[in-house]
Parts: sequence; C-alpha cells; structure tokens
Amino acid sequence: MVEQLSDVARSVKDLLDSRGDDPAFADRLDESLPALRAAAEAGDISAQNVWGGVLLDVEEDPSAAATWFERTAGRGSAVGRRSLGFLYANGLGVVQDLERAESLFRAAAEAGDGYAQFNLAQLWWGKGDVRTVASLLRSAAEGGLDEAYTPLGDLLVATGQDAEAMRWYLAAIGAGDADVVHGAVEVAKRLTDSQIRRAGEQAGRPSETEAMIGTVRTYR
Repeated sequence: MVEQLSDVARSVKDLLDSRGDDPAFADRLDESLPALRAAAEAGDISAQNVWGGVLLDVEEDPSAAATWFERTAGRGSAVGRRSLGFLYANGLGVVQDLERAESLFRAAAEAGDGYAQFNLAQLWWGKGDVRTVASLLRSAAEGGLDEAYTPLGDLLVATGQDAEAMRWYLAAIGAGDADVVHGAVEVAKRLTDSQIRRAGEQAGRPSETEAMIGTVRTYR
C-alpha cells in the first residue's frame, strides 16, 4: 500500500529524491521547507512524515525526526511506523530497542509497506523462518523495491530455488547491481536457456536475459 501524499509533501519528496541531479537542490529545499513545516504543524500526516525525513536525512537530527515519526506512527501511518522502526533498530535519536523496531516494522509490513517488509526481513535474517523471510522479501521485490532483489535471490539459491532466484538476479542487474553478476552466472549455469528466458520475462529484463544466455553458453 502506498500512502497518499499531499501536494506540499509530494513536492518536497520529489525534490529530495532528485537531489543528486539538482545543482540548485539546497536553494529549492530552503524555499519549500516553510510550507512543508506549516502543513506538518497543521496536522497533514504526509507532510509530517516528509518533514521527519528532512530532519533525519538533511538536517541530521534523528531525535527531532523521531518526535514526528512517533506522532504519525501513533496515527496509524505505515510510513511513520517503518521510519520510527528504523530509528529504534539503529539507535538513532532514540535508545536502541529491537523489540520495538520489530513491532513497528511488523505493523507497517502488514499494511503493505515494502520498506517495512524489507527491514523486517533483514531483522529476521538468519533468525526467523526462512519461508517467512523469503515471503517478506518477495512482497517487497514485487512492489518494486530494488534493495530486495539481491537478498531474495541469495535466499532462494540457498533453499534450492534457482529458477526464481534467476528472476530476481536479472532484476537486480537491470537495476544496476553489478556485484550480483558473478553469482547470477553461477546460477544460470545450472539452468536451461528456456528457464533463463522465463525468469527474464518475469523480471521484465529481456536484454539482460539474452546477455546472460550468451555468457553461460561458453561454459556448456
């Protein structure tokens, strides 16, 4: 589930997402923050979450960010719960509390938040039931969260599910993860061309698929 953003929240979030490509980022952000802060103080829950993100990532004030995320988490926001969980998991601005983090991640994950699903899977990695961890990563990956592709592929390989792992490795390669290429080739060696193509179709990565098939044919 994607929480709806108000216009002011969306404007600042889009600006934050594009800051690496925007030389005027700092000036544009300064111009946008008064309206965002006003909307947050007026009770706009999406503005409160984005304002918390600004405090955390731009102002580097996790304690202040925690105050806003506590507010939105208390109002049932999955983004607020996930963000607050991240602070508790890492002891940022709050005393580290993994049980609180787990509870917050779980609530947000159950609401369909992909980042929360990923974070909960990371928290349970090597501790929880493998199928549950894989299910969380799969939900995050199917929701388009790039960060979930490679760990899901790794977990599937470890449990003998090479064909599905290939799908997520191809997705990761297409998303720019060069580190996964070697592992993907090793998995592809164990698959037929048709299995690789099927995985590529599921991943929506036809060019990476044909390149992979061409690479593994040299080993056969």
